[in-house]
Amino acid sequence: MFCYCLGSYVIIVVLFCNSPVITDAKSVLGRERKKLILLEGRRLVTEAVRTSQLIKFIFFTDADVLAGLPVESLAESGVNFFKVKKDHMNVWSDTVAPQGIMGS
Repeated sequence: MFCYCLGSYVIIVVLFCNSPVITDAKSVLGRERKKLILLEGRRLVTEAVRTSQLIKFIFFTDADVLAGLPVESLAESGVNFFKVKKDHMNVWSDTVAPQGIMGS
């Protein structure tokens, strides 16, 4: 794992496929214990942001998928951004063609 800056916020690059956040959000016990839900796709993440739902993590494959999201204000409010490989997103996703963004 390493970090880099994009604008004035820090992006964490995930180099491994086993993410405890994703694992917890996808399991029934993890969702109940940690109160997590996995939002797959741009529309769900955008809708959660628009309606001021609490998002702790955003996983994305390319910075282009963040276009239109208020990244600066999300980062200031404590949202952690994780850049992941497309292969990892494919493993985590329940969809056939992942859109490259997930939130939790």
